[in-house]
Amino acid sequence: MAEHKIKDGVLTDADLATYGIPPKQPVDPTAVNSHATTNGRKDKTMKPSTQDRTEGKLHEVKGKVKEEVGKVTNNPDLEVSGKAEKKAGKVQKWIGRAEKAVGE
Repeated sequence: MAEHKIKDGVLTDADLATYGIPPKQPVDPTAVNSHATTNGRKDKTMKPSTQDRTEGKLHEVKGKVKEEVGKVTNNPDLEVSGKAEKKAGKVQKWIGRAEKAVGE
């Protein structure tokens, strides 16, 4: 398996991109806390930690599906790719949990 460069306890954007995880985009604080809408309800934007956990779970499930398809079709490359994506999803989910714990 390839070696990953970890900066401040986090995988670099290049390593995350290897597993199909997009780099984090800076969040505009005015967009997250905007409550003014035409119908009087709050905007439905996700907090960054919730988005990380959601995307992490998505990658976990997607990786598990790839892994199982690789086993069934006897395709070791697809199986390994699925395992890698599943692990990257777990990492991203834990990043979201950590962000929530420190209060974003």
